Amino acid sequence: MNFKKIGVVVATGLTVITLASCGKNDANSDIVTMKGDTIRVTDLYAQTKEYPTTGASTLLQNMTFNKIFEKEFGKKVSDKEVAKEFDTQKASLGTNFASALQQAGYTESSYKDSIRSQLLLKAAVVDKIKFTDDAYKTAFETYHPEVSALILPQKSADEAKAKIADAQKSPDDFDKAAKEQKGDLKFDSASTSVPKEVMAAAFKLKDGEVSAEPITVMDPQTGASSFYVVKMVKNADKGTDWKKYKKELKAVITTTKQNDTQFVNSIITKYLKDYNVKVKPKEFANTFAAFESTTDSSKAKK
Repeated sequence: MNFKKIGVVVATGLTVITLASCGKNDANSDIVTMKGDTIRVTDLYAQTKEYPTTGASTLLQNMTFNKIFEKEFGKKVSDKEVAKEFDTQKASLGTNFASALQQAGYTESSYKDSIRSQLLLKAAVVDKIKFTDDAYKTAFETYHPEVSALILPQKSADEAKAKIADAQKSPDDFDKAAKEQKGDLKFDSASTSVPKEVMAAAFKLKDGEVSAEPITVMDPQTGASSFYVVKMVKNADKGTDWKKYKKELKAVITTTKQNDTQFVNSIITKYLKDYNVKVKPKEFANTFAAFESTTDSSKAKK
């Protein structure tokens, strides 16, 4: 589950102390002003209660972006779309969902708000993407169409090797066991449900072929390794006509741009300028510094 909020984390902790110092004279005083709206000390206090582990500057960023993007793209993000994403995340974690929410500092309600924030930012990004033929062709170069495969995760390399041997000796039993464990999956190269290392290995297999060695995947956060066995059921040849996959390639381009920090920050920077966003208290003077540096970087390149 991706429990991130839009914005760049630039400060954590000491939220209450900082708030007290900037709002000691008037709880309704402005912290951020922008075209058609403001964020006051009381607004920020309310957010610190909702997200107690998040720094005040980060909360200010999120509040500012939400106000701007709601005005620009609010009509493009429906409650139905938010609910669908929420249900997808909930289903992916199953019984671990509640504990994952708690660990990340969310309630179900606040997590839905976070999903809406991410979808608003996505709408802002998509609005600025130029879906040219060249962009589609570039995405097509590394794209692999949807395949059907049996994927079984194992706790150790030895267990994975034993499972590979089982697949060679008793293919039918292996297939049955994989399906019972819900390892019968369909995915393309843009999927996020299967580790990249597993996908790369799977795409090289022929129909009916099993991975010769365990596929090792390391968790970047914990450093722990997991091991996978893959059997290809039905591979696919994408051919040479990229137009057949235009919908899928559009999703690839969108995801690539969403993950491009410089591209996303340049969009946010433009909206901050268009809405004439100003921060009043000196305690929060650096709240949007990351986006100011984006502007300076772009000028330097030009």
